[in-house]
Amino acid sequence: MSARIVLATALLALAASAGAAAAQKSPVLPGASSKEPVSIDAAKLDYFDKDQKLVYSGAVVAAQGESRLKASVLTIFLEPAPANSNGHQMRRMEAQGPVTITAKDQIGTGDSGVYDKNENKIFLTGHVTLSQGPNVTKGERLVFDLTTNQAVVLGGGNAQGGRVRSVFTPGESSAVPHAGEGEARAPESRPPAAAKKTKASRAEAAPPSE
Repeated sequence: MSARIVLATALLALAASAGAAAAQKSPVLPGASSKEPVSIDAAKLDYFDKDQKLVYSGAVVAAQGESRLKASVLTIFLEPAPANSNGHQMRRMEAQGPVTITAKDQIGTGDSGVYDKNENKIFLTGHVTLSQGPNVTKGERLVFDLTTNQAVVLGGGNAQGGRVRSVFTPGESSAVPHAGEGEARAPESRPPAAAKKTKASRAEAAPPSE
């Protein structure tokens, strides 16, 4: 039977402090808000006080707002709570796969994933796929920038010969891969640009002379 655990509650019980997610100043999942709490659903939770880490295992699902992260094992590393602070902060999060991240209409998958607080980015590595509707981009590494809310797929290794491959469906809004860089940005849905009004020049006919 899975245990539905809110991260803040787990830290209160095990680390005697407020939850790491509640103390975060930036979101830990793409497409989410830092004001939204992080909840974690898992079959098991192990807390290691000496290492200041939490290990969730068994069909792990982490949620922040409408964003989701699914993994087999999720390890959260904490920063020691500073003086006059009411809680820890999450400094790093490691997910063992298969890993799936869902942010609005974008879905990223990979063999493993890492959230790094200092860079404020999420990295997916190994057989990476980024999809948005019918548009699909494959590579070896996927980087979610939580500051700019931008996703970038990188080639490398033996993935498709070290190149990024994209399939875009005609009629769908999509981004164009960067040629020669082994990189493609995630498709973005944008409203159509408003048509500019132009004033046609017309010659006015003189009224017939009487």
